[in-house]
Amino acid sequence: MGEKRAIRKTRAPHTVTSICKELHNLGIAKGDTVILHSALGQAGWVCGGGVTIIKAFQQAVTESGNLVMATQSTNVSDPAKWRNPAVPKEWLPTIYEEMPAYNPEETPTFFMGVIPEIFRKMEGVKRSSHPKYSFCAWGSDSDFITEKHALNFGFGEQSPLARLYELHAKIVLFGVDHNKNTSLHLAEHRAKAFRIQQEKSPIMVGGKKIWQSYDEITSNSEEFIAIGREYEQKKAHQPTMIAGAPSKIFDMRDLVDYVSEIISE
Repeated sequence: MGEKRAIRKTRAPHTVTSICKELHNLGIAKGDTVILHSALGQAGWVCGGGVTIIKAFQQAVTESGNLVMATQSTNVSDPAKWRNPAVPKEWLPTIYEEMPAYNPEETPTFFMGVIPEIFRKMEGVKRSSHPKYSFCAWGSDSDFITEKHALNFGFGEQSPLARLYELHAKIVLFGVDHNKNTSLHLAEHRAKAFRIQQEKSPIMVGGKKIWQSYDEITSNSEEFIAIGREYEQKKAHQPTMIAGAPSKIFDMRDLVDYVSEIISE
């Protein structure tokens, strides 16, 4: 959404104070653990942009809670499998040789939006070690959430998603739909209805870059939209607005349990 359109649809500027109040009214409280998926362009005019959204959530949950975001870098992957777009085959040797290894401090997010990219660089934010499917966390359990992120099955039982499930996290879809809802990948793992494929990414081992292979499941996130909307209908879930953006808030455990059962059938 352009700046002019955002201004036209906004009665008063959205601020840290106003957004925090909205979150509290929607049940986001001190001590909560929240995983946020976002599209700032769907919001109204926000005074301070992405930084304001982050600070509002932090203020709402406080340091006794946790704010978490997916900070994926899916471009740090095997170029031979890139399809949208594919690169010329003659480029592959150069890419394998020259692509920088994943570095949680340096590697930017890829097609994740402005808010996760801002978040990963903020003070006190921890990032997990997976080269392709990392998560960032801020708050009292940030180490617990991000440490020991297994290379195999980056959304599985040894991932931040499983730790969020343990912490009874809330999912906030801010201006996005279920195709951006990474928690549903955990449901896929628990349903055990998938095929395994091998991937590889450049990582540092002993001070040297290597292309490390690992196992991952096949997935189509676009299918999550229909599954998520079926859940919403059965639970009579009501969408809401946050900072002028159409939004949805879910109990992660309930949603993951429901979807894993549906996929297993």
